[in-house]
Amino acid sequence: MKIITVFCSTAPDRREALLALCRSMIAPSRAEDGCLHYSFYEDLGAENKFMFYEEWRDQASIDRHNATKHFLEFSPRFAELISGAPVITVHSVE
Repeated sequence: MKIITVFCSTAPDRREALLALCRSMIAPSRAEDGCLHYSFYEDLGAENKFMFYEEWRDQASIDRHNATKHFLEFSPRFAELISGAPVITVHSVE
């Protein structure tokens, strides 16, 4: 299994657009073969900071996810809405 965390932040004037964009990824990602868990969280202790938490069966599942239409449309818009680079970690769990 692979666990992915993505931490990001945004400017206050982009918050609502980022929330809508990230929420739009949940249902189609959860419906993918190989997706074990897919969630998006807001840090209640730090304004405008967010996290994706994902669990995937294997690397092949992630590769398929990264090639989906919804991910390919999401990625450039996500990059425009966040402040700085996201912090992405991938862990392999047996």
